Amino acid sequence: MARHDVSGLRDAGAAGRWIGSSEDGSGAMAAALEALAAQRVADRDFCVQTLPRVSRTFALSILSLPEALSESLCAAYLLCRVVDSIEDANPIPPETRVSLFDAFDALMRGEAGSLSEFEARFADEALGMAEADRALCKGAGAVFRVFRGLPAADQEAIRPWVLEMSLGMREYAGRADAEGKTRIRDVRDLERYCYFVAGTVGELLTSLFERTVPGASEEVRKAARSRATRFGLGLQMVNVLKDVAEDLDRGACFLPEDVLARHGVRRDVLLSPEARAGGLAAVSEVCAIARGHLDAAVEYTLCWPGREGAEVRAFCAVPLALAIATLREVERGENTLVRGREPKIDKRLVAEVLAGARRAAESDAALHALFARAAEAGPSTPAGVSGRATMPLLRARR
Repeated sequence: MARHDVSGLRDAGAAGRWIGSSEDGSGAMAAALEALAAQRVADRDFCVQTLPRVSRTFALSILSLPEALSESLCAAYLLCRVVDSIEDANPIPPETRVSLFDAFDALMRGEAGSLSEFEARFADEALGMAEADRALCKGAGAVFRVFRGLPAADQEAIRPWVLEMSLGMREYAGRADAEGKTRIRDVRDLERYCYFVAGTVGELLTSLFERTVPGASEEVRKAARSRATRFGLGLQMVNVLKDVAEDLDRGACFLPEDVLARHGVRRDVLLSPEARAGGLAAVSEVCAIARGHLDAAVEYTLCWPGREGAEVRAFCAVPLALAIATLREVERGENTLVRGREPKIDKRLVAEVLAGARRAAESDAALHALFARAAEAGPSTPAGVSGRATMPLLRARR
């Protein structure tokens, strides 16, 4: 039996029920249930231990939520990271990537498929994954089992959005494989990419939040739904903007080609001193679009009621405040489009946001003050002092 495969335990449970009238039937049933319970504990432990390895900030946010929501969001996020890892694996034959997407989608839909066989496919070192992502994928059976043990309503809130993400990542990965590079044609293409990568996460979160805040009026729910996608888009566009130099070194560029063309810049010389003025102008244009989405994300966060939805508000406020502060650093331009550097925020601000989000959550005025503080944050800590904040949503890049 594979490390996380419990199909035999399910068979043992069925056998126990079938022989329950025999002398040793109750003992067999008890042993099977005990083994199944131990497997569930091991699976949950795997998820909780893996989460901070793939996103420290997200782990801090999710573990502060009520237990039931925390477990559902942990499983959902890790499933998204598995999809992200498949999209991001490089180098990898296109047909291998397609087959991994196929296998993931089948497991996500609950169709035929072996969890242990899916895990085994990630033992291949040629897939070119970061070690934390490979460890997650090699243990993905635990994540699927935790997901399948969630309440049916939570599964139905999560499944369609993870499959939507997988569909979009498959498309963009296929494009990159066919063209030999990741290229974004225009702003609409960028927003569509960000929708698949992170807008779907905004929709997924909203589906779960509506179950967590049952007292929210239909008017509140409609207001949140109308901004859910933009919550994710804003965060992801900030990731794109702060990582331009790093992505270019990886052979990818998420700045729209039409924006670069408007400012007279080619992607192959974007990091050169001669192209810096035009490059920063192109970044500034996309920053303005990202800021509009972040403004909608602030409205999204404030949609949820202050008292009953305080945990939800605090959860949203952390990545949002960090994104607002990071965008400010991108706009300052000191470390933007500089190879080997990236715009990053002061570690003291990160600590302030993490500590202050829950205290501010019940008050609209306090949340506005937190976001204003993030927007006015000073430069990052001096070189050599770590101030990097890992953004909680996905950083799907090729």
